[in-house]
Amino acid sequence: MKRNYFIALLILLSINSYSQINVADKSKEPVIKGIPYDGSFMNFSNMMLTKEQKAGVVGEKITLFKVWTVKNADGSNISYTDSEKFENKTFEVIEYMYEYKDILKIKNEDEVFLFEPSLTDEYVFNSFLDTIKMRLENKFLIPLKLKSEMETIKGDKIQIDGLKEYLITEVTFAKLPSGFGIVVKLNGEFEVIYPTGTFDQLEDKGLLNLESSDIFKTKSMFIKKEYFKKFSEFNRIYLSSIRNGKVEIGMTEKQCILSWGIPTNSMNNIAGYDNVLIYGDTGNSQNLYFKKGILKLIK
Repeated sequence: MKRNYFIALLILLSINSYSQINVADKSKEPVIKGIPYDGSFMNFSNMMLTKEQKAGVVGEKITLFKVWTVKNADGSNISYTDSEKFENKTFEVIEYMYEYKDILKIKNEDEVFLFEPSLTDEYVFNSFLDTIKMRLENKFLIPLKLKSEMETIKGDKIQIDGLKEYLITEVTFAKLPSGFGIVVKLNGEFEVIYPTGTFDQLEDKGLLNLESSDIFKTKSMFIKKEYFKKFSEFNRIYLSSIRNGKVEIGMTEKQCILSWGIPTNSMNNIAGYDNVLIYGDTGNSQNLYFKKGILKLIK
């Protein structure tokens, strides 16, 4: 009897030693809940965008111009000779996926494709242009500087008068020498570029950058007319200096940047100063020294 019990115990232990472990699959990414697209970004080139923001473009129209990675719906590659099927064509985004990269499933009346956006692709979400038009067309602008110069899309040099108002009469999406972008027409007379980089615009503060088409991409800052009075009152002590491109002791760091533009470089905690803005090349620069955000020394 004891012998039979011992044999049964050995069999039970043997079975337990080699029993299958049930492994739960928790590797799948959670479903991405999209934040409804508000027309605030032109494409996925903004590295600050979250997956949730990107997923929000589902249901939106997208126009492809010059793109590199488009596949058939089953994931198979498309021949280069078939690029006319999607280049310069508008589609609807029907799904957003993330598989170590962004993937948009897009469709038109004929076919479904998988588009993998990259930083070198040229495309636009159509609602972006609608949003820009609504925000800019028929808005009056006042130049920040009393005197500045811009080069138009046609290559003409235009003197910008800070004592005049400029009306945005038209906003268009256009092919430019450096790619595709937004062009605005001022006073129905000349066209300049509205840059769409991540840090180009401060419209929430009433400030607007417009860009020349020259190789230096010279920017001129404008203020929306409805913000100009508030801007003038807030900067009343140094308003003349800002508009004439000068800096003075006592100005804030922001006021100095409005006057002189983005610095070449900056340093922190130098010679007892909190921050130093550097303008120009090494050995031929002017440095602005700040304490608690106020300009204390120009050197």
